[in-house]
Amino acid sequence: MARHDAQENMRKQAAERVRRVVLPDTPLSSRAKSENGAPRQNMLPRPSNAEAERSERRARELPTQERSRPFVSREQLPETGLRGEDASVREERHDQDRTENAPSGKSRAGRAAERFTEALSRRRAGAKAKKSVPFKIRLIRFVFALGILALAFGFYRLWARQAKREALPPMFMPQPYYYEEEQPVHAVLVWREKVIVSPVAGTVQLAAGQKTAAVATNDVVATVLARGRGTPVRVPSRGYFLPAFDGAENSWEYSSLWLGSGILPTSPQLHWVTDLAPLDASRAVGRLIELPQDPRAIFYLNLTDTLKSALERGTLTIRRESRGPKWSARVRVFVKYSEQRAKVCIEMPYFPIDMVTSREVDFLVCSDEDSGLLVPDSAVTIKKGAYGVFELVGDRLIFRRVTGKPVGDGMFFVSSGLSPGNPVIVNAESAEEKRVRLW
Repeated sequence: MARHDAQENMRKQAAERVRRVVLPDTPLSSRAKSENGAPRQNMLPRPSNAEAERSERRARELPTQERSRPFVSREQLPETGLRGEDASVREERHDQDRTENAPSGKSRAGRAAERFTEALSRRRAGAKAKKSVPFKIRLIRFVFALGILALAFGFYRLWARQAKREALPPMFMPQPYYYEEEQPVHAVLVWREKVIVSPVAGTVQLAAGQKTAAVATNDVVATVLARGRGTPVRVPSRGYFLPAFDGAENSWEYSSLWLGSGILPTSPQLHWVTDLAPLDASRAVGRLIELPQDPRAIFYLNLTDTLKSALERGTLTIRRESRGPKWSARVRVFVKYSEQRAKVCIEMPYFPIDMVTSREVDFLVCSDEDSGLLVPDSAVTIKKGAYGVFELVGDRLIFRRVTGKPVGDGMFFVSSGLSPGNPVIVNAESAEEKRVRLW
């Protein structure tokens, strides 16, 4: 019975404490009075459902906690000190509940500021704790981080060097090209000619004036006036009539020009017969270069592989001007003075009228047309005494030996050794056989 009374009293005390927590300033046992002493209606705010449920839950839990303790009578409480201890605990809980649940004058923003200040103070305290790390530990950390950076930089340098080595260098795609060698030569001409002499002396009147004329057999080329009458001068055959002399009519012969390896002679200066002037003692009125005939040309030629083959075949291809029509000339004879030079005599395939005014002539000796590929001069290098290029085959650079020759304008003609469709390295001097990265 005493035990039941103690539990009932404790339950009532817990309920009273809950009421004080809910409404600390307005006890439920009394009502507020108005100024005139009459009771004021509806002055106390009613607790919310959540607060009421929380109060009931606390009231239910309290007896359970008390039952878990050993039973002590009221008379034993002062002696053991448990009564005073329980009272102090209750007061402390009561004050804590009042502090937590009592209405505060601070707003929500103020409480948030307090929490931020507390977090900042804790962070500063942590920073101070970090500063207290020993110097040796910090030095070890610094050296370790520096070693990681150095190792990363070394790997980057190795990667960059390898990427640069495997990078694709500047390339050039060979272009199809048809090569034809043209060698300018200076030759002396040898032809058959006759001096036309007047049967009488007197003043000569040229039929075509002071110029070369094509004449036929028995054509009158001049008239000589003597003693009041004119005597016609006729040519015996067809040819070119030239009313001029150079003094080499009897000495300009093949036998004197072909022998020897010296410099070819220069054609003497031409002197024209004066029209309507007395003839000299020789009574010569001009020269007749007979037709048809193939004049012979004697010249020196720088030998190449294609020109050597042409000489051995007995036929040379010549042009009067670059990119002009081609003429095939028969080689009468040639003499090699070295592997690079020869003296050649050919029969001219053409003999226009303007050639008779000089015993010298200039023309171009052409080689046979050769097809190949055109690359820059810088793409060709010499390796072990042979021309070669670095060709890209798949993803590898391969050195290829080629044959060809420079053709001017910084280009090189490759006649054999290079496959069409594969690019070559532009700078062959610094290239090497290796694998490259295409993409």
